[in-house]
Amino acid sequence: MPQNHGRDAALEGTLVGDRYRVEGLIGRGGMASVYRARDESLGRTVALKLFDSNATDADALRRETSEIRLLASLNHHALVTLFDANVEGDRSDRRAYLAMELVDGPTLQTRIERGPVAESDVAAMAADLAEALHVVHARGVVHRDIKPANILLAPSPVSNREFRAKLADFGIAHLIDSTRLTTPGTVVGTAAYVSPEQAKGEAPGAPTDIYALGLVLLETLTGTREFPGSMVESLGARLARDPVVSASLGTAWVQLLTGMTAQNPAERPTALEVAEAAHAIERSAGSQLDRSDTLAFATAQDSLDTPGYSPTALMTDAPTAVLGGHTAPATAARPAGDTGQRTEVMGREPMPRPRRRFPRRVLATLLSVLAVAAVVLAVFLWTHVNPAPVPTASLPAVGGQLDTHLRQLLESVTK
Repeated sequence: MPQNHGRDAALEGTLVGDRYRVEGLIGRGGMASVYRARDESLGRTVALKLFDSNATDADALRRETSEIRLLASLNHHALVTLFDANVEGDRSDRRAYLAMELVDGPTLQTRIERGPVAESDVAAMAADLAEALHVVHARGVVHRDIKPANILLAPSPVSNREFRAKLADFGIAHLIDSTRLTTPGTVVGTAAYVSPEQAKGEAPGAPTDIYALGLVLLETLTGTREFPGSMVESLGARLARDPVVSASLGTAWVQLLTGMTAQNPAERPTALEVAEAAHAIERSAGSQLDRSDTLAFATAQDSLDTPGYSPTALMTDAPTAVLGGHTAPATAARPAGDTGQRTEVMGREPMPRPRRRFPRRVLATLLSVLAVAAVVLAVFLWTHVNPAPVPTASLPAVGGQLDTHLRQLLESVTK
């Protein structure tokens, strides 16, 4: 492909459509290449998709028109936005192009290769992409090529999510119930993610995208592609067996992914049903994480309330943290290398603030106050309720030993 590389290098710095200054190649497909370009009218960076000037066959032209109309009619935060388009180029110096939103992040394929993805992030991605497919399918469109390389990951503006997923590349999008743009019986899509009906050469429908998304989610959770190998091997395995969904993923994921990858398209859930199920999994994963953080906080709180506790005893390799309003004593020694900066003890940062338990010292003080009040109340009742003491009676002088016994008896009764 030296010729293509030379052409790409020659395009750098050129102005396309009297507006877009080409900065560099992002990627290349079968009939188009995507470049990073500068929109000199609005001063923003865009993804400029330039169609191959040699793609003059009727099907290719119709696919270009289909993609442009499709992208221009759709609106969802998980779909790449189309800014501008030109399909009236003369196929020489004025090539057809699309100017689209530039997603400044890796593809899902690259992210999977880097290591495990958090369950909550996978669930959030599943919900976003399923919502986007609901919008797409409602317009009578099938993507037909959902795969990790066509899912772009934009940085997330919030701390509890790693990324925001966007579905890209509708280059082979297919209008439901319309005239097929490819030869009947041919397979369009990436072999590892095509549905059983696609493998049989049947017309794709909305369930086709659900099946592919199910395989993508399964791969993201496990880090392993379910149907690898050559096209023949991959398609053959697709028709011979269902994907293996491990019980270790949990009941909710097993039910969702098994339904999404059912052999019979009619048995698969709709995109909206997938979105609702994924939202439920995301909430469950988030609540489990919050409970874990709360337990860790409560454990640290117990340690802080223990008599004789030393704040430096918990952490030997990190500066003393300030938790829940407790301040480390001024005499506590800092570990070596401590810069004095605040350090969180538990997991994610920033950590959600869990509900605090009632402090033990405050509880002890309250009990003491109640005890004093009880004593005061008892004295009050004794003083105002008990009758006044009876005056000591006078005894007549009897004399002798009998007089002594009577006086002793009186004293014993009146004490």
